Amino acid sequence: MNPLAIAGLAGLICGLGGGVYVTGAAMGERIAIMEASQAKAVAASAQIYHRRFVDEQVRGDALSNRLAHTESDLNLRTLEVTRAVSKVTTGRACLGDAAVRLLNRAPRDDPTVSETAGASVAESAAIATDTDVAGWIGNAQGQYETCRARLGALIDYEEGRPDDRTEQ
Repeated sequence: MNPLAIAGLAGLICGLGGGVYVTGAAMGERIAIMEASQAKAVAASAQIYHRRFVDEQVRGDALSNRLAHTESDLNLRTLEVTRAVSKVTTGRACLGDAAVRLLNRAPRDDPTVSETAGASVAESAAIATDTDVAGWIGNAQGQYETCRARLGALIDYEEGRPDDRTEQ
C-alpha cells in the first residue's frame, strides 16, 4: 500500500478518534445536564400527581360516606313507609284482574311495565288492593330517591374535579 495512503488513513482515524473524544466530552456534560433536568421534572410531576391522587381519594371517600348515610336514611324512610302502608290503607280492590294480569305478565323485555312488589292480598281474584299499590309506590319512591342520590354523588364528584388544563 502507498505510504501516502497509509498516512492519510492514519490521519483520518486520528481525526475521527479525536473528534469523537472532544464531542463526547463536550456533549457528555450537556447530556448530563439534560438528564438531571428531566429527572427533576419527572420528580415534580410525580409529586403533583400523587397529591392530586390523594386529594381525589379523600374527596371520593367523603362523597362515598355522605352517600352511604343518605342511602341509609332513604332505606329507613322506605321501611317506615312500608310499615305504615297497612295502617293507612283498607285492602280494598284497586286494580282489576285485567290490569293486574297486564302488570304481572308483561313481557320481560318491556322495561316500562314491572311486576308488583308482592303477592296480592286477594290473589285468587287477581286484583291488586290499595295496600298492594301503595306498597309498590312506596318501594318505587325509595328506589328512585336512592338512584337520584347516587347520580347526585357522581355529579358532585365530577363537578368537583380540578381542571387538569388550568392547574400547573
